[in-house]
Amino acid sequence: MIDRAIGIAGIALGLVFAVLQYFLPTLPNWFMFGGLGTGVLLFGVSIGIVLADRRQAKLKAPVNRAVLRLRVYADTRLPERVHYENIFRWYYFPGTFYIRSQAGETLASVAITTLFVSFEPEVKISTLKVRILDGKLPSHEVKEFNQRFAIIAFMGEAPEGTLEVLVEP
Repeated sequence: MIDRAIGIAGIALGLVFAVLQYFLPTLPNWFMFGGLGTGVLLFGVSIGIVLADRRQAKLKAPVNRAVLRLRVYADTRLPERVHYENIFRWYYFPGTFYIRSQAGETLASVAITTLFVSFEPEVKISTLKVRILDGKLPSHEVKEFNQRFAIIAFMGEAPEGTLEVLVEP
């Protein structure tokens, strides 16, 4: 609503200063052009607000499906993205935690790999499937899943193969 009020004010200000130069020709030119320029500026701001609102409305519509496929290697190489659909960003973090005694000896180590996936546009919350298309899927847990992102933790060594994260009804 404010966008239309700004637009109407801009049009009115532009028209007033456009007509005012004929009724008061003794006014300085900078005053006339300043008023006319301010009116045009306000009208442009109004159009910008309207277009931004329409763009945001398109982005807000949630989608039914999101897919991320990564080629994951067993060594230290980073995964390669093979395919994606409605994914904004992803982050893959392999890590190892060491359990040490008071003396500093390593008692045990636990490998955990975390995958963070961000969706854009938002997805309708439905089913999140995690699978390896050409290998064995290690035990994993979906730590968080909502319409904006998902966090998946894999226990043990990093999964090797084509990892697929799929959100669908």
